[in-house]
Amino acid sequence: MYRFFFATVALVAAALGGTSAERVAEKKAVPGERLFGTGKVVALDLKMTEKQFAALAPAGGGKFGPPGFGPQRKQPEGTHRNTFGVDFPWSQGELAFDGTTYKDIGVRYKGNYTYMATAQSLKKSIKFDLNRTVEGQKLDGLTMLNLNCGVSDPTKAREALSFAFFRDAGVPASRTAFGELSLTVPGKYDKELVGVYTLVEQVNKGFLKRHFKDGSGMLLKPEGLQGGPAYMGTTWKAYEDRYKPDSPPTDEQKKRLIDFTKIVSNATDAEFAKDIGAFLDIDAFLRFIAANALLSNLDSYLGYGHNYYLYLVPGTNKFVYIPWDLDLSLATWPAVGTPEQLVELSLAHPHAGQNKLIDRLFAIKEHKDRYFAIIKELTAATFTKKKLTENLDAIEKAVKEPLAREAKAVAARKEPRGGGGFGGGAFGQSMPPRRFIDKRLQSVEAQLAGKGTGFEPKAFAFGPPKKP
Repeated sequence: MYRFFFATVALVAAALGGTSAERVAEKKAVPGERLFGTGKVVALDLKMTEKQFAALAPAGGGKFGPPGFGPQRKQPEGTHRNTFGVDFPWSQGELAFDGTTYKDIGVRYKGNYTYMATAQSLKKSIKFDLNRTVEGQKLDGLTMLNLNCGVSDPTKAREALSFAFFRDAGVPASRTAFGELSLTVPGKYDKELVGVYTLVEQVNKGFLKRHFKDGSGMLLKPEGLQGGPAYMGTTWKAYEDRYKPDSPPTDEQKKRLIDFTKIVSNATDAEFAKDIGAFLDIDAFLRFIAANALLSNLDSYLGYGHNYYLYLVPGTNKFVYIPWDLDLSLATWPAVGTPEQLVELSLAHPHAGQNKLIDRLFAIKEHKDRYFAIIKELTAATFTKKKLTENLDAIEKAVKEPLAREAKAVAARKEPRGGGGFGGGAFGQSMPPRRFIDKRLQSVEAQLAGKGTGFEPKAFAFGPPKKP
């Protein structure tokens, strides 16, 4: 009798898809599911003491320019140094989201140009580290959040729209949402509306595990490598400052990067064609370049050689490129061209100046043909007016009222709009997204039909032109 009863229960459970425990496990939420969504707006409340808030102030200054521009100095411990030599110290605060309060989280400012442009504004780009001091603390399964102020983009649409396209294009890319941040500092601010931020998922072990099933590989965030991966000899120390590993790599991983750069920089054409596929996921790289080119995203690997991650995937032992910092996408990088020029960006030569990895791959017919096949695939399925406009509609609808509230709060604080810092917040302002979509699609169609070659950007460089 009992045996029959339990057998019947088992059969019913199987018919329903397994035991209740198994079904719960199957339905277990993916980290970030409650937070992220292209057209989602969430409320975030940050509380800091006056001392904690004051501790956010940069610990040092730098000069506008690439890494190494200006005198070098020792970086203070417990800080993050940006491209221009500004050191952002970590402070602490208390963050509330969706009815839960997270105590003693790490808080610091972030950004390069964006920090300079918001010098006179309460609203600056911020990074939250949930378990910096409280081990294991997570918000919706996430350990870190990026809040990007979007000072150069009055529409607040560029980053969310571009990340959505990268994901639709099959490139591993961060999820986004929008956040209305309020700040309380006793005696200074009482739930003061700071403004609307683009929330961007951090590229870390959780992200890597979700995309590659293994987050234990070497993660790098290169900086200032215009021209592609650069071989700097056999000593690892020469690579650390430019390739910026997220954590100490193994000797094998160090050697893998050095060998990869040597092939790109020094191999003969025959050697390069034969060996590059063993070091680089070529198809993934071509897709990454195609997506950047379609978005006219030059503040990236295509331009100054930054704003991307490089991941050595365990198992394949190949490098994959991951996009980052897309606030100056959609024809918005003035260092290499005007918006009207960049919206016509060449598909055949989308990078500024020379880039050895791109140039050498495109010199091989098989890879160049595959690149253009990817372009055609994307323009037929995801880089279309319908798909792009649908995402833009969702974004504009989401931020319309929050932006109106932000404008009211900024006016009440008597702050200059756009931050009032370096460049008056005007650097990087471009054509409206809808106009970009129309003009970019026209240019791409013409280039694919052989009716135009597009705009080929020149290399970006600081300082006076070199003497001939």
